[in-house]
Amino acid sequence: MNTILRVCHLNKSFGKQEVLTNLNFEIQRGDIVGLIGKNGCGKTTLMKMILGLTPRTKGKIQFKGDSEYNTKRNSLNKIGFLLDCKLFEDFSAYDNLKLFSMYSSSFDKSGLDKRINKLLKFVGLDSSKKLVKSYSFGMKQRLGLALALLDDPEFLILDEPFVGLDPIGVKNLLEILKQWSKVNKTSMIISSHQLAELEDLCTRYLFIESGIIDDKISTEQNSIIIELNEIFRDEDN
Repeated sequence: MNTILRVCHLNKSFGKQEVLTNLNFEIQRGDIVGLIGKNGCGKTTLMKMILGLTPRTKGKIQFKGDSEYNTKRNSLNKIGFLLDCKLFEDFSAYDNLKLFSMYSSSFDKSGLDKRINKLLKFVGLDSSKKLVKSYSFGMKQRLGLALALLDDPEFLILDEPFVGLDPIGVKNLLEILKQWSKVNKTSMIISSHQLAELEDLCTRYLFIESGIIDDKISTEQNSIIIELNEIFRDEDN
């Protein structure tokens, strides 16, 4: 089975306000999908529905062909996410990863120390002994990504991972994602306004406008030219 995520006739309403209307798309294994849309268009809401954090109004979401995946711990452990990331500010990066590992059942705890150290090295935090409360925003984002990768996920959901980062921070995070994708073939969906950087990273794009999805597949150059009438900021998370 090449399809890792399937969304069918998905609707979401808050009271009488319909936010997402009849969404239909699939994400294949190894796809890196950019999720693009204006303020309040529902990008974060869609991600929360995939994670089971927000109920669907109508429609169906399947992960690896299973519509009940969000009720199964082993299935959810295969989905990593960076969305409203909450960290233990008075602990180190290592201790944060160790604490979050208590909720996982997908890898051998006997190799936990080795895995944590490997992840911290991968995201560039291996030499940091500081408490998280003294971290820069970029360091916190990299720690959040390490938490998302802790269970060696098959699918990654990243909500605005570049927001608040300076150009060097954006470049570092992009390189981490590219390297992880190249080695692990992990499927990803990423919402971001950093369109130029997404061009080099994503294989497909989902554009949300007026609650409707427009699915764009990249061509030979593995990129797509995006024209916008205005610059916008997303405040829907």
